[in-house]
Amino acid sequence: MRKIQLCLCCLLTILISNGCSSKKDTVTLEKYSMTSTSLGFDTVVMFTAYAKDEHTYKQYEQILQDEFKRYDKLFDKYHNYDGINNIKTINDHAGDKPIKVDEPIMELLKQSKEYDALSNHQFSVTMGAVLDLWHDAREAAEKNPKNATIPSKKALQQANTYTGWEHVELDEKASTVYINNSHTQLDVGAIAKGYAVEKVAQKLEKAGLKHAIINGGGNVRLIGAKPDGSAWNVGLQIPNYDTLSSASLASISINESSSFVTSGDYQRYYTYKGQIMHHIIDPSTLMPAKHCRSVTVITKDGGIADMLSTTLYTVSHAEGEKILAKIRKEKGISVEAIWVYDDTIAPEDDTATISSHGYQLVMSEGAERMLKK
Repeated sequence: MRKIQLCLCCLLTILISNGCSSKKDTVTLEKYSMTSTSLGFDTVVMFTAYAKDEHTYKQYEQILQDEFKRYDKLFDKYHNYDGINNIKTINDHAGDKPIKVDEPIMELLKQSKEYDALSNHQFSVTMGAVLDLWHDAREAAEKNPKNATIPSKKALQQANTYTGWEHVELDEKASTVYINNSHTQLDVGAIAKGYAVEKVAQKLEKAGLKHAIINGGGNVRLIGAKPDGSAWNVGLQIPNYDTLSSASLASISINESSSFVTSGDYQRYYTYKGQIMHHIIDPSTLMPAKHCRSVTVITKDGGIADMLSTTLYTVSHAEGEKILAKIRKEKGISVEAIWVYDDTIAPEDDTATISSHGYQLVMSEGAERMLKK
């Protein structure tokens, strides 16, 4: 896990541009920053904000820290906390009884269920039993790389019979979640960070923050433009497995509140018989997806961006474009994507690509317009 944190720190150095003068705002704003590895989600959180003075900034920073810690506890599937019913509580009582939950858990699960259907079931927080098998294999491989294994096909198929929303009952009126199958488990890892970053940003905006950038483990949320009205320049990370690069594949220019989330095979993985076994599992094959090296999604909402980056990573570019078109039409939102390929994985259609640092990029039309020239 330390490797992931170091990689993210490197990424963040290219994501956040240097400070700028505050010509647009009538009040002079100063730039403040912080980095923390103790706010939960097993990741690095970086926060850069413009405020009128340090006291005001510290108030924003405290909100960010408190909220990240709160959401980390709510969405944790491995630990119990006094007085909190979280994802682990729900899983522990699978097949036993409904669990009363706080609003964020209900909202996150409702959104997950909706996007499960919109993605043709390529995104599902109900496949925890399958993901647990891969998690255990990855943990064992990290401790003993020479004896790395993968879950058997039989075990994966059996675990997958417990996947599906027919096994999970959401009662909004009673604020309860009930897993009616004792083998079904929830895993919200593909949405939790993005959702948390989005909610933290919204709370900061309500507190008066107008210009900031939050990065929670690669889940980037921009608050407004820079104080002078200029755009943030967000770098697209080179998907190297073992080496860190200060360069980026491309720079995306955004001057409004937006989310920018990347999913890739280089973020959490182990090696089995010379093959990379990463953490993004294709619900169709129950194996690590192998369509591209990374997918970045750009849209307003961080939770949606997090879900879609994972979803699009598990399908071909052509299928991904269909999913995006469906979501634009049915949800009425603006959403763009960038796919990254290399000499080991090429696009499965004849779509045009952009070359950068030995990689090939495929961009949706809107994403290409955001490229910094």
